Amino acid sequence: MEDIVVRIKRSGKIDTRSARLKLSAQKEPYWTSLAPREAMGYYRPVHGGAGTWSARIYDPTTKRSLRKALGTADDFTDADDRDVFSYAQAQVKAREWFEQARADIRGEPVRRGPFTVKDAWEAYAEHAEHRGMKSLNQTRAVVAAHILPAFGSVDVSELTQIRVERWHLKLSQSCARRRSKKGGELVFRAAPSTDEEKRARKETANRVLAVLKAMLTFAKRRRLTRASGEAWREALPFRGTTSSRQRFLNPEEAQRLVNACPADFRPLVQGALFTGARFGELSRLIVSDFNTANGTIYISPSKNLKTRHVVLTEEGQMFFKAHTAGRRGDQPMFLRESFTTRNSKSPKVIRPWRKSEPARAVVVACEKAGLEPLTFHELRHTYASMLVNRGVPLAYVAAQLGHSGTLMVEKHYGHLAPSALAESIRTLAPRMGILGDGNIAGLEIKKSHPA
Repeated sequence: MEDIVVRIKRSGKIDTRSARLKLSAQKEPYWTSLAPREAMGYYRPVHGGAGTWSARIYDPTTKRSLRKALGTADDFTDADDRDVFSYAQAQVKAREWFEQARADIRGEPVRRGPFTVKDAWEAYAEHAEHRGMKSLNQTRAVVAAHILPAFGSVDVSELTQIRVERWHLKLSQSCARRRSKKGGELVFRAAPSTDEEKRARKETANRVLAVLKAMLTFAKRRRLTRASGEAWREALPFRGTTSSRQRFLNPEEAQRLVNACPADFRPLVQGALFTGARFGELSRLIVSDFNTANGTIYISPSKNLKTRHVVLTEEGQMFFKAHTAGRRGDQPMFLRESFTTRNSKSPKVIRPWRKSEPARAVVVACEKAGLEPLTFHELRHTYASMLVNRGVPLAYVAAQLGHSGTLMVEKHYGHLAPSALAESIRTLAPRMGILGDGNIAGLEIKKSHPA
């Protein structure tokens, strides 16, 4: 069991020998509440010998009380924390039993021995998989690369704030990984040198720290560990790391990009610019997800596990009507042409887009269009920036993007529309009728003359 400091709850009736020996014998123990539905009791025997300690917990589900005999009280013999217990020792023993009893009631196994950071991760991952966490595979990779090598075998109770902060700092100064083939040798970039590279590494370190905090907090909330939580709660992220440069296309640049795209890639880019959907969301669309009656695109549960209906502009509706005309409703919305082998003379097949393919295709299209390279995800930024710059309320933009609130929209796009903000204030703000001359004369300030 982990070494912890337990706050002992006092009781004037049973916390001292002298107080207990003044009690009269009775059938029921003298109970003192330690927590809601949890109590510790002292039983005073009729024959006058040493009393005994007991614990009681109430289960509201079954509406039954469970009891446990803890041992003999130190009424006449010094406590040894084995057979004879003081009031404080009995209270610690009672709390240990409460933990086991709660686990028994929930049907969960009771952990014995040390509880490591690896154990915390496995418990967190099991729970995340049960609730359908979409980013679990990505989180697994982060934990395997950065957290388990540093803390995997460390008992959670032995983590200190200084240890976590040193790891966090070292991570921010480390070299970023390059993408490599699955199972291939790890390849690293050069050490961060520019201000932007250092900012990016600090932001990465903050995200990894957030994962560590999430899994350890989960373990503490589930009472899998008795660590205080200060080691990770007091370790703070770096500040000023989220001011990364966002890349947006203006309408003229968007037209150039679309015109430079190959025939099979062009509809995917158009779909991204008309909906603001992520690539993963676009790749799961089928033809029937386009509702011609109300002009919307249905987005199935995605990153935040919520569905949404993206409202299309007239231009967007025209595109999807033309793109889905004459096609079966169960067909994938966006398809690409590819060869069955690397030989360009091999037969062509029509299949859905794969995860890594749009990234390469958009770079080639940008080069052909004479544009600065951008990522496919930045088409989503372009969609959002165009809405904001046209004065669409941020709450509506958040709904279109699938955000639960406006925080992310304000963070990335709120600075884009000062003119739209000014126009809204000047148009919608009420007239107060306070302009004009009043009947109170202004004060005349006279200059004093030297004596």
